Amino acid sequence: MSDRPDVAIWDTGATGYPAAPFHPGEAYPEYPFGEAIGPANPVYAGMRAMLSSLELGSGSPGMPDWNPLASVVLPGNTVIIKPNFVVSEHPKGQPGIEAAVVNGAVLRPLVDYVLVALQGHGRIIIADSPIKEVDFDRIVELSGIGAVFHFCRQRLPAGVSLELLDFRDAQVRRNDSGFMEEWSPLPGDPAGYTAVDLSDRSMFHEIAPEHHRLRSTAVYYEDVMGQFHNPHHNIYSLPNTLLNADVVISVAKLKTHRKGGITLTLKNAVGITNEKRGLPHHRVGSPSEGGDAVADNARMDAKLEDAFRDFMLSRPAGKVGLKLLGGPLRLLAGRVVKPLFRRLSPGRPAVTEGDWYGNDTVWRMALDLNHALQFAGTDGTLHDTPQRRWLGIIDGVVAGEGEGPLFPDPKVCGVVVAGTHPVLTDIAATRLMGYDWTYVPMLREGSDRTWPLRPPVAPGEMTVASNHPAWQHLLQTDDLPFRFEPTAGWRGHIELRRAPNAPTRAPGPQS
Repeated sequence: MSDRPDVAIWDTGATGYPAAPFHPGEAYPEYPFGEAIGPANPVYAGMRAMLSSLELGSGSPGMPDWNPLASVVLPGNTVIIKPNFVVSEHPKGQPGIEAAVVNGAVLRPLVDYVLVALQGHGRIIIADSPIKEVDFDRIVELSGIGAVFHFCRQRLPAGVSLELLDFRDAQVRRNDSGFMEEWSPLPGDPAGYTAVDLSDRSMFHEIAPEHHRLRSTAVYYEDVMGQFHNPHHNIYSLPNTLLNADVVISVAKLKTHRKGGITLTLKNAVGITNEKRGLPHHRVGSPSEGGDAVADNARMDAKLEDAFRDFMLSRPAGKVGLKLLGGPLRLLAGRVVKPLFRRLSPGRPAVTEGDWYGNDTVWRMALDLNHALQFAGTDGTLHDTPQRRWLGIIDGVVAGEGEGPLFPDPKVCGVVVAGTHPVLTDIAATRLMGYDWTYVPMLREGSDRTWPLRPPVAPGEMTVASNHPAWQHLLQTDDLPFRFEPTAGWRGHIELRRAPNAPTRAPGPQS
């Protein structure tokens, strides 16, 4: 067993992101673009120190031959850098975007150090499949990743290519009322797609009798779930560019999630598939019925709303029905129905579409995708050993709390996290957020079950590198570095017990 740290947590000291294209603040000896140095950049410096602490490199830190990713990226490799690009619009504007998506300041050092590791020959692809409404070009621009792409691409050696790729093959446009009204094809992956069937190795196999209840948030007035998940098959469509990659670097955001509690590197795998209509997010009905969309004791208006939405989105007639009835019904519900039921049933839950701690579906989908990501071969066949190397990075410089993943509130934390195993990486990050990871099904099941990505060590025995000595023992202490506000459906069901006056931000890094 390796003595390398499993996870690294670094306090960069940053209170925001520097200006694009995010040059380092000093000319490090190994830096591949020696002429391009900018003002002080604590994010770059923190990423560099964190990668060094993982002990994945070759050469000597501080020397020109240092290659911090040498054991992950080999010369000639094809490397996918997969950021979380989930939204291109946010009610809070740019601060909200920074809370929801990965920033180019975190990607820039990764591109630079992958370039160092390729040694003049290879392929770097920044790629994601965001939700169907996202304007890919807009989010590339707002995140600063476009500036990183253009700067680096102009200075690459002849044997290295840098590409931006939208894995989606379709996009949806919504009208002013928020209802989907247009489905448009996109170019997608030029290499095409392959169906990966996890069959009885899927986390959904044990609930096969309930397959007819599975629902996706990506449907377009249809229900095609049975084509992907049924008693005999559990299929995920993956881009061939990804299946042919040697390395995947998953770059997630440190934020909350309505259905999963948290969304970190495991949940970031949702962005590796083009066909999101086949991704189960919840099961229609309540737990006593075999579902998890609403609680058994949910208010009646929540149950009616969920049933109505499911009826409309699962049928072609819903496109016309929502256009005619959606606006008036939404107005009636907001002004009359919901206030009435709040008075009649005070304190009863009103969450819908599985947006609560009782969601028993989304964790299965996330673990399945990670299984496929690491163990599916180029032809989609599942293997017993990993088919590509993996590294996880989490951007928590500006994190997201509250109603994530789409509309989180910004939370300045100044941290970045990295790890070589997705379950361990996410457990450490969840603990950093002030949550009890054993309350998160994605992490609890991913750690306890016998499956290909079960961690090699128990979570409490993982080794953590950090510039905060206390964080090196994060899972063995009661310290609360940060206190993230959960989503409404998880409030009171994910938090660690907290001290009365625990700080909302950790102290500065220690030397």
